[in-house]
Amino acid sequence: MATVTFKGEVVELEGTPVEVNQVAPDFEVNEVNGGKVSKADFAGKVLLLSVVPDIDSSVCSIQSNRISDYAKQAGEGVEVATISMNTDESLSNWKAENDSDMRMLNDAAAFGKDYGIFLPELGKLARAMFVIDSEGKVVYKEIVNEVTNEPDYESAIQAVDGLA
Repeated sequence: MATVTFKGEVVELEGTPVEVNQVAPDFEVNEVNGGKVSKADFAGKVLLLSVVPDIDSSVCSIQSNRISDYAKQAGEGVEVATISMNTDESLSNWKAENDSDMRMLNDAAAFGKDYGIFLPELGKLARAMFVIDSEGKVVYKEIVNEVTNEPDYESAIQAVDGLA
């Protein structure tokens, strides 16, 4: 089973790991204040999915702000979203406090298991970045080895920009 560390302690990832060049698994998650969203809703567009364990933590807020800034200047054929297991209320509050119009999605572990990033010991998703191309294939993936570290923003953004 795959693992990451959280504050230096090894924790197991649950689910089927997603690999680059495979078709991204289907998903259906909740959009904050907006009903259900599925992978099919992003068909024909490049999707940058930024996964955060807890929007109320400093590193997750930093990550979400960086991705939100990118979303404001991303091309027309690009969708950008942050996904976590936080409540709608927490995600809505973060959006308001950070003046973000980025799509915020939440999940009750199914997405995490389907993408191999659920941390059952913590009840959270591992920190990760996925880029899915317009045909639904995973072209970039990063599961951050230490959950409390930031991801490699530039590599994810370069993967998106190379497709847009």
